[in-house]
Amino acid sequence: MYEWSLVRRELPAHFSALANPTRLRILERLASEGEASVNELAGHLRMSQPRISWHLGMMRRGGIVRQRREGRQVHCSIDLDNIRRHQLALWELLTQHKRIGAQP
Repeated sequence: MYEWSLVRRELPAHFSALANPTRLRILERLASEGEASVNELAGHLRMSQPRISWHLGMMRRGGIVRQRREGRQVHCSIDLDNIRRHQLALWELLTQHKRIGAQP
C-alpha cells in the first residue's frame, strides 16, 4: 500500500512536527478554529510572528498543516487527510512488521 522508502523519509518529520508543546498548542487552536492566520496564532499564543512561522514551517514539512495565502496574510488549517495517511502508514508498519530501517 505504501512506498516504504517514502515513508522512511516522511514519518520522522511527521512525528517530529508533533513533538513540541508549542506545536501542539497551535494544533489545538487550529482544531478549535478551523483556520487561523499566522498573526492570529501569534496573538493567541503570545509569541512573535517569526517564531510562530518557524513552528508552522516544521508542521507544514511534517504534513500537519496546510497554508494558503490571501494577500499578505497566510492562513493555516489542519491537514487531516495527510495526518490520517501518516497514521495509517505507521499502523501498517507496526502490524505488518514492515522494515523501513537499514537492513542488518
